[in-house]
Amino acid sequence: MNAVTGSENYTVSVLQRLAERGDRDAIIAGSRRVSGAEAVSTALRFAAALRGSGLVEGDGVALFVENSPEALLLQLAVHFTGCRLVFVPPEPGNSELEALVQRADVKMLLFDPVFEERTKRLAGRIDIPYLFGIGASSIAADFLTAASGDAGLSLREAADGRHIATLLYTGGTTGLPKLVVHRSGFYDNYVQVSAAFCDGESADPAVLICTLVTHGSGHGAFLTGVLSGHTIVLLRTFDAGTALSVMDSERVTRMMVVTPMLYELLDHPDCLPGRFPALTTLQYTGAAASPARLRQAIGRFGPVLEQFYASTEMGMVTRLTCRQHDLQRPESLTSCGRPAPGVETELRDDSGKPVPVGRVGELCVRGRSVMEGYWNDPERTAEVLDEEGWFRTGDIAREDENGYLYIVDGARDIIVTGSTADNVYSRLLDDFLTAQPAIKGAAAIGLPGDDDKETVHVVLVLEDEADVPDLDRLTREIVDALGDLYTPASYSITDALPVTTVGKIDKKLLRASLLTSGA
Repeated sequence: MNAVTGSENYTVSVLQRLAERGDRDAIIAGSRRVSGAEAVSTALRFAAALRGSGLVEGDGVALFVENSPEALLLQLAVHFTGCRLVFVPPEPGNSELEALVQRADVKMLLFDPVFEERTKRLAGRIDIPYLFGIGASSIAADFLTAASGDAGLSLREAADGRHIATLLYTGGTTGLPKLVVHRSGFYDNYVQVSAAFCDGESADPAVLICTLVTHGSGHGAFLTGVLSGHTIVLLRTFDAGTALSVMDSERVTRMMVVTPMLYELLDHPDCLPGRFPALTTLQYTGAAASPARLRQAIGRFGPVLEQFYASTEMGMVTRLTCRQHDLQRPESLTSCGRPAPGVETELRDDSGKPVPVGRVGELCVRGRSVMEGYWNDPERTAEVLDEEGWFRTGDIAREDENGYLYIVDGARDIIVTGSTADNVYSRLLDDFLTAQPAIKGAAAIGLPGDDDKETVHVVLVLEDEADVPDLDRLTREIVDALGDLYTPASYSITDALPVTTVGKIDKKLLRASLLTSGA
């Protein structure tokens, strides 16, 4: 086993930063407090147990977990040993879950006992050589007990970083889920950019992670938080009231949420202006937020909002900083910011040629954070990733003269009302509707019309179910603001909009539901 340095295996840098905390808290999860020294010794014991079980570099190790300190430290241990980390999020149904694990070529599955029944079903259908519970379980040995007797590896025993790989689930169809591959360059980028996320004014900064650590947002927030000197404050599952309470009690300086979580925080009665003076940065990602909601958030939390435009395939692409959320420039609240360091962006037309500044085109991205490809899926990889490393995001955007990018719509969410020139960008209509005082949420989608055209259908979530707006008047206001092309052909009202695992409104599911119901 070759000895390597932290630049070759990023986990060494992460463990060194944890070690610097000594006896101070490194991870806080409810009543549990894990010191820096304990976190390092635990991760290295986990790594010894993985190697002792017979795993070798490149073997697939799957984590089927909720948020916990063990889940975070196992991520480091898997990569420290050079194994391939496979994240198994809880959202997919049983058939999709089975396809995910089967496709990922998993040699070991580590599961949270809360998922014991689903794991039992999974293990009965797929041959998994090594199965462990992270805690006591009736179907498998306890990995924590197995690891307790190990002395732990030393930092000099880290695997060569070239073996590091992570598979992140990003949907698909049953039997053929898409698994994004990120290798060491993706993680080296975290080490390089982490200094930009330091909270220099706080003596003991703390980052609250509300998203799942088996998703890119939670995984990245953990690594960035440790590398930038933060205490990690972890919620096992998200609850707005709990999050607000923890922000207060732990004097959280930075936090990461997806956009629907931000909305839940704002709608909670305990979200009061001035309550969180320690908070310096509230990062939101996963989906664009409506300008009206962003103004509300700035009023509650102060000028602390920071947006990341990112995805599983491409990591962080753009960043709209706190200063760039400028209430004196309302258009700034519709931007996703400027490209992050080391990221190239280009807007292209249907023929693949760059478009002029101010014109819309498909956003293409290149940089160290872009995926290597989809796991064992060259055909779908070739559809979005070219030989020069440019990734087609599928998002339609424009760029202004100052280099700010604006996501106009997802390519799949454009409503085709006629010729290409008659396309309706649903994001513009969504933002207009959510700015209306009686409307809490809105989604514009296309439903089948005549001659292969689509009609605009609007789904509304109301602030007060008894206060239904005058829809004829609302239509006139839409036309006045956006033009005749955006005239809704129909409306429906619902209690809530479905969202994807990363917090985007699931317009595909919404459309399917409406078509099934005959709306």
